[in-house]
This record gives sequence, structure tokens and C-alpha cells, in this order.
Amino acid sequence: MNRILSRMLCGCLVPAVLCLFTGCSETESTGTGYLFTYTMSEDPDCLDPQYSDHQNAAVVIANTMEGLLRPDPATGEPLPAGAESYTVSENGLTYMFNLRDDCFWYRTGWTEEQAVPVTAQDYVYAFRRLFDPATQSPYAEDFLCLKNAGAILAGTADYTTIGISAPDPETVIFKLEYPNAEFPKLVAQPCAVPCNEEFFLSTNGRYGLDLDTSISNGPFYMTKWNYDAYGSDNFITFRKSPVYYDKDAVAPAGLTFRIQKTQQAAEESYAAGTGDILLTNTWSTQYENEKNYVVTKQQAETLGLIFNPQNETLQSDTLRTALACGIDRTVIAAQTGGDLQVAYGVIPPGARMLGRSYRDLYADKQLALPYDPAQAAALFSEAAEELGLYSLNTFRILVSSEITDTDALLALCQEWQDLFGYYIGIETVTPTEFRKRIAAGDYSIALYPISADTSSCYDVLHTFNAQSELLGFESEAFTALMPKLSTAKNLSDALPLYGEAEQAIIDSLDFIPLYYKNTYLICTTGNTDIGMNAFTDVIYFRDAKHFS
Repeated sequence: MNRILSRMLCGCLVPAVLCLFTGCSETESTGTGYLFTYTMSEDPDCLDPQYSDHQNAAVVIANTMEGLLRPDPATGEPLPAGAESYTVSENGLTYMFNLRDDCFWYRTGWTEEQAVPVTAQDYVYAFRRLFDPATQSPYAEDFLCLKNAGAILAGTADYTTIGISAPDPETVIFKLEYPNAEFPKLVAQPCAVPCNEEFFLSTNGRYGLDLDTSISNGPFYMTKWNYDAYGSDNFITFRKSPVYYDKDAVAPAGLTFRIQKTQQAAEESYAAGTGDILLTNTWSTQYENEKNYVVTKQQAETLGLIFNPQNETLQSDTLRTALACGIDRTVIAAQTGGDLQVAYGVIPPGARMLGRSYRDLYADKQLALPYDPAQAAALFSEAAEELGLYSLNTFRILVSSEITDTDALLALCQEWQDLFGYYIGIETVTPTEFRKRIAAGDYSIALYPISADTSSCYDVLHTFNAQSELLGFESEAFTALMPKLSTAKNLSDALPLYGEAEQAIIDSLDFIPLYYKNTYLICTTGNTDIGMNAFTDVIYFRDAKHFS
């Protein structure tokens, strides 16, 4: 139906019929009732929140499921959701959540009368699944602060002893091993949503694998999942849930996720006009300063140099110190364009502390080793003599093709050639190939992204613990600081501790920060209030509005 005919009909038909037509006067005046189309890079692997760490699964889960709290789409700070309130004990070791009495499970094919209440036991079951070895959840370590978590992961305690209980159907109590000021952010993650035991068991091990084995307690529910591993017409459709406790505040009437085979295909599809929204890490200059598009950016990644832990030459502290001292960030800053920002620290500007950017609170220029070309040259000569190093031609910096602006990296390689007399090249590969090569140890040096599942500064730093073997990261000073970070009670205590932890990482020379990287949410003009969490690559449609 063309727009002129649509408007004629909206002017003629009675108000009860107006809501049936996208583009009618109600939608145009309030922005509500629109059917949004999002272009997705590949099919979700499954929609089991406690198991899947697939980025596209997280988008679906975040829009169809809610936990006790949900992240504010704009700031990432936790907001009330399944719980209407919560209290924290004076010692910070007990969190008691009071559940709403109007939260329900719902799925396609059900009537409103068939909707099942969400209870406290659903949260207990979800967290026990999270720690059940049979689940193999990638998120259990995020909740090490829970009582008995460490013992369960070590295999010395049963997963059912995890520190969560439900004294009644409306109350969830968490017991912590140690205080964690970031705990509310943790329970706002998609992996912390409830799980209905009866429905889970009814799926016979196929929970979240298709439409029939998926369920919702959030603002939208899934109505169709068209999946063909060999076809090209893959999509998922959603409608606004009729039993959602805040359904009147949910702006869209529904969603369609059009699924491509690769991120590049998704970007090409969006450029051809097949969707309203695109999420990408690629610097898409064709959309910036273009009146038909609105581009939102978040710096959720820090890109830095890592060195293959198995390469004996690159494990030389002397050589790596020479490379670090030979980085003139003022030179590479001039080559970064609009996609990258020079980084002196580890925590990216998108990470927040008490609702503010951590980088606004703690300046990073004091952290990195200062540029010292004379010292760099002297140290390189020392390392070359110790290692019998006569060439760096075999070394390449492995880079993901998502980093389209490599001019700054070329400037760094040129700087090193001028200082050391040797040139280190750049090898650009697809994002998939990059991940495979890093996991297999098939690289010498790599430009590696550090990020987290939340905007929590603690979670960003915890990445170095979680990936210590992959990164070859070792630091006694950092290990000693981490417990102190989780228990810091105020900003004046926390800031210097986080600065020390960043410094410990940089001093280890296992990660040399170079850039803060943008993630982009690209929308056609007229689409507003679409939330983005660049740390998880999740888009929130609950409040999304469309104006013609």
C-alpha cells in the first residue's frame, strides 16, 4: 500500500481501525505502532540465555526476556524490571529482590489466559542452571561473587548450593561471598533472566533451538523463526506481548529481524534499503553527515597489541619495552580519522562508573609508557643482541577487517622502521578468520580488542583474568588488586585502585593499548529512542519510535 493511499484510508476509517495500518496518523504523531526491521549478520545459535554467548542470540533474548533488573538503553545503568524493588544488607553480602506480581511467561499460540506467572523459583532454577556443569555456561565466572561459586567451579561443591534462594514466590535472595558494588549490573545481563523449569524440561534438551522451544517474559514474543541453513530467506518476527507488565510503554507493534550470512552481507543489505537499523563495528563513512541517516557511536573496545605467548622472541620484555617506547601516539593520532581514538589506558570511554564515563573521571595519559625514541632504539639493540635478532620480516600484525582504518597502524610500523631499521607488516583477515587465528595461536603480533559483557569497568578488567591463558597475561600486582576493586564502596576509593589495575596491565607488556574503537548504530532518519549496548552488541527496541 503506497503512502498516499495509506493516508487517505487513515483519514476515512474509524479510529478503531487505524491501528491496523502502519504509517497512519497515530503512528506518525506518536511514533508508536511501527513494525521495525533490523538487518542481522547471521542466525542465532540458540536462545538459551544461560548457555548461548552468540551476539545475535543476545539481541533476541534482550528483547524477549527480562530479569530482575534491565539495563537502561542509554546509560547501561540497571533499572527495575522483574523486581519492583530490592534492598542490600549493610555488609553488602545479601541482596533481597521483591518481584512484581504482574510478570508472566508467554509464547506464540497461547491465549492471555494461558500465561504463566514468573516466580522467584524461576530465578533460582536459572542460576542453578548457570552453575550446573552440564550447561557449560560461559557466564558462571561473571558471578564468582556469589556464595559457593568458587567451590562449585572448582568441583568441590554441588551447583545447587549456589547463593540464591526463594523463601516465597515473590522474593529472591542472593548471598555473596564478598561485596560487589557492580552486582546490580550483573543481574541486569541477559544471562540472568529467569528460566521456567517445567517449560525447560518439556523441550527435551532443545530449549531455545526453535519457535516451539522458546518462551518470553519480556516486551516482545517470537511469532516465527524461519531458518534454512542453505537458503537466503531467513528471518525472525516478533509481536508486542499482550501480557507484558508495561505493555503500554512498548512503542513498536512488532519487529522483523532479517538474517544474512555474514556481517558484510548484512551491511550490503542495509545499504540496499532492506531495513531500518544496522549495528556494525565497521567505520561506515557513507552514513555520517548524511541527512537520511542518524549514526550513534559508542567506544566499548580498547584495541591493543598482544604477542603470541608461544613465540619465545616476542616474550622478551626488553623487546616489547622497546616497541612500547617507540610508539608516538601524537603521530598516530593524526591518522586515526573518525573511527579510532588514541588510547593510553585499558578501560574504554564507554565503560561507566556511577553513571559517568570512567575515562572522564580518570585521565589515561599518565598510564602508557612515554614515547622515548632514544631509549626505544637502545633497548631494541640490546634485545637484538640477546636474541640474535637480525630481522623482523617474519612478524606481522594480525588485524580484523572490521578495523577498516589502518592508516594509523601503518604510521606506527613506519615509526618502528625508522627507529629500528626493520619493518613489521600488517595482515588483514576477516573477523571470523581473526578469531580462529587468535584461538589457534596462529599469529605473531595482533591488534586485539578488549571489551566486556557489560559497561562495568570491573568486567573490562576481569577480561584479563578470564583470557589470561590466551593473552599470556601474568601480573601479581593485578591479581592482588582485583578483590579490592570489587569491594570498593565509593568513588574516591575506587578510582585510584582502577588506575593501579590499568597500570599493572600496561606494565606487564602483555597488552599495549593503542586505540579506543567505535561501534555504530545506524538508523534511517525518523527512527528514535533505539537503545544500544556496544559491549554486548545488543539493540533494545522497547522504546523505539518511528516518525515518517
